[in-house]
Amino acid sequence: MRRRWRESDWGRARRTQRDTGSAPKWVGNSFDVGVFLGVDILDEHIGQTAQAPQITNEASEVTAHSAPPDISVAGPSPSAAAETFVTARSHLSTPAHEEPGQSMLSPNVSRDVDSVRPASASSSTALLAPSTSEHGNTVQPPAMGTQPSTRTIPPSSTAGPNGHLPSPAPPETGSKIKGKGTGMHVHYEEPPAPPSEVLARRGSAVEATSAGAAEQATAENQVKWGDVIIRDRMLVRVSYTEDAVSSTFDESQNRTTRHLENEGWVEYIVAWRKDRLELYAEHHTPGQEWLTGHKRLVYVIPLSTSTTRLSLYSFVDLTFCLTCPPAPLRVDGKRPRHMFGTYRGTNIFIFKVKCRSRAVDWIWQLWRHLGGQLPPYIDIRSPALDTRIKIDVPGFDTADLNTAFAVFTRENILSLCEKSLGTTPDFRALMEREHAEGTTFELAWRLGTNLDWVWRTSDVQSKQRKWAVLCGIALTQAGRSAHLEFRRKRHLPTRLHMRDGTRLDEPPAIEGFLDRIRPNSQLKQSVYLVTHDGYLFALSPAHAHPPPAPGTVTEPEPESEPASTLPSGEPKPSHADTHRRAEVRRGRLQILEATGVSDLRSIIAVRRAFQLVPKQREQVDLRDVTDWEDSERFWAQVERSESDDEDAGGEAGPAGVRDRARLKMRRSFELVLTSGRVVRFEAYSCATALEWIVRLRPLISFWKKRNQFDARLEMDIAHLSTGRPPITPQRPKEDHRHYHGHRHDAAADFPPDRHASIPELDYFYNWCVLDGCRPILKCGRLYGRKGWWGQYKHIQLFLIAGHLVQYHITGRASLHHEKDKVIPLLDAYICSGYFAAQYLPEGQYDANAPAVARRYQDGLEADDSEEDTLFIIWYRTPKGLAAGVRRNNAAADIPPLTAKRKAAVFRTRSKLERDAWVWAINAEIEKVVRASREREEAVRSAGELVRT
Repeated sequence: MRRRWRESDWGRARRTQRDTGSAPKWVGNSFDVGVFLGVDILDEHIGQTAQAPQITNEASEVTAHSAPPDISVAGPSPSAAAETFVTARSHLSTPAHEEPGQSMLSPNVSRDVDSVRPASASSSTALLAPSTSEHGNTVQPPAMGTQPSTRTIPPSSTAGPNGHLPSPAPPETGSKIKGKGTGMHVHYEEPPAPPSEVLARRGSAVEATSAGAAEQATAENQVKWGDVIIRDRMLVRVSYTEDAVSSTFDESQNRTTRHLENEGWVEYIVAWRKDRLELYAEHHTPGQEWLTGHKRLVYVIPLSTSTTRLSLYSFVDLTFCLTCPPAPLRVDGKRPRHMFGTYRGTNIFIFKVKCRSRAVDWIWQLWRHLGGQLPPYIDIRSPALDTRIKIDVPGFDTADLNTAFAVFTRENILSLCEKSLGTTPDFRALMEREHAEGTTFELAWRLGTNLDWVWRTSDVQSKQRKWAVLCGIALTQAGRSAHLEFRRKRHLPTRLHMRDGTRLDEPPAIEGFLDRIRPNSQLKQSVYLVTHDGYLFALSPAHAHPPPAPGTVTEPEPESEPASTLPSGEPKPSHADTHRRAEVRRGRLQILEATGVSDLRSIIAVRRAFQLVPKQREQVDLRDVTDWEDSERFWAQVERSESDDEDAGGEAGPAGVRDRARLKMRRSFELVLTSGRVVRFEAYSCATALEWIVRLRPLISFWKKRNQFDARLEMDIAHLSTGRPPITPQRPKEDHRHYHGHRHDAAADFPPDRHASIPELDYFYNWCVLDGCRPILKCGRLYGRKGWWGQYKHIQLFLIAGHLVQYHITGRASLHHEKDKVIPLLDAYICSGYFAAQYLPEGQYDANAPAVARRYQDGLEADDSEEDTLFIIWYRTPKGLAAGVRRNNAAADIPPLTAKRKAAVFRTRSKLERDAWVWAINAEIEKVVRASREREEAVRSAGELVRT
């Protein structure tokens, strides 16, 4: 038998392929059951008592990196003595690199309806009807629209008394048969190819064969057992309960679930292998990793069972959850270990991925693997016009992902939306106005008052994210699904429209070298002042980073992010773009090097010095502090004289002047604070002092009105989205009815609507954070504390490239707030809500505590709970961190899983502020990860896994 196998065509082809060293392929052909090496072992002459039917089975390709498909064939049933089943292309509901199209090896089958009884078919299996004979009749192919599944065909045969299958009746030539059925053969239009040619097929030649069906397998089926599909480092919290939990376990469910046994937050290596997730940690015994050659396997989550459920834990920070019954875990390879020592109940795993887009990729891949189905269509909402656009999802019923990916690309959907909405006059007028201002439109997934822009079309490894638009389908929390919106790509507003019709544009910033005059000693302290986004920063002259001299060639900014990871292909930057980026980088360095900061809203007067000896404090009427920026006193005319133009500046000016003290006074200007404190600065010349006065006044007025507008807008959004009435009801003024349209200084009275479009969300989730077009990505006043047991203190927080800069607000009498610390965002994790509240020490968080109404200086009113205003950042200071504000940290060290991290606890004033802060910090962490691609890849691949 063995010799005859070697001499056969298949044996010679197999031997030839082994000699050439190429990967084996198994491609099936027509064959008869019972014929082995040319011998019909079921022939009656050989002594067999029963004859088996002839079945055609098309096998799939088996490569070095894929397992053979699971294919089984049912025997003849009482109603159909002989049937043939054909395996079609795979359309599994899993994430895949699937190729569209159908198999070209579907045999042509014909049947005589008068002589053959219709066989029973399954809805999940493509069943070909039997023909009459193999000697005369031709067969017809099935319809091209048929999309059979690849599920295993259950056996439905009935055995005879002796254990053999019933034999079909032999056909009668020239007569119609009315029996149970008849034998059937499958014919090909062309004779079968020789085995050597079949095994030599590659590329497109295989696509049209049954082997091409194997290439449609999912990502986890395209690797050998033990190979890793995807792996990452994640912050994981593991819990257990004996009770059943909801299939959509999220933070609201976690808050109400009782009898939970929780483990602490631990950073694990999470590896996806075939149909399971493996969680690895460091060994307890030093040197054990060197002996075993791998990390310690702690948990295994099966993905092949229907009891494993995936849910989105929090849309704000994109944490996801997997729940499953306790599965046996082999820790040392000798005894099985079950989590918490039990076989009952439910294990709950909550995962936090460092990179936001990477978290979406994990959710999408797991969602598809666990049976997530594409919807037949997607509604795209347009908040600008409060309308919807429905776009059908091609191939949703056949899981033809490539067809859906080809339609739902970022550029194609934007083009379809503009083309569809372009038929309405209102949208055409809106487009003309927006394009005139340089505004474009983008896509964003929205859930509640949270936005997640379709921003990155490639992943952290520079691979194409075909699901960049469709991935939002998997984002469902608390029974509410995220929906896609066609929104304006807004940056921070630089223009305010007042109620009286006037328009305020953002004034230009001012910076320069000054001398601060101490009131008691009259000593000078050199300082460099610069304004950024309504804040006055003080720097040491040695680290001032002043603008380059006129005529200096601006050096291009070093690449902080690889070009392949940018959101879209951008043309080569022009000289103006290069200069703008250099200015943004210079501003970030100034903020990072600043020693103090002051809010411009705390300055109620900017005036020229009028006393030789400066006062340290003066009386301030608190009634004048409310709307002082509109008073005549604030905009009082500055005293000028001809001597101001005659002052040459510097030390040369006082040399020819008799009254030097008076000249120094006229070179000075004073800032009066809300506390009554007076701070005097001396400029280089009288003209320079006048310029500081003229430039600071509009900046103070603009940013005070801008903060008031932001506070009113935030309260309006909270009122619309939650339906809660305002804390302090305001009666609209009578003259409000005379002014139509959107005004920045008039609060609109909208009825509550949880499903409102809320176009103003673009202000809080603006593209200045994503594009980095300003030195400060986000800033504001928060409450923070040192450690876990400290008291919350009022702080000023600034988000810049790769860092969080925190200032301690010292008091009302001080001009500048002292810098507290700088938090690097490399290797940082951020979480919020109940996920963060669980980490607080026992007794510091009370979930049943009633919400307390609060009112702040800028008019903001909020009554959100402590949980809705809390977020925590876990961070460390890596060795080899890049200096300055560069995001590329290729030289930074790779931390172990047990690396100690510090925690920074923050509380915002409202939930909307918390959500915007978490989104902005996550976006900046994403930029840092992508800029340090090689280093991050080394971090993800550090540590060996258990060999399988």
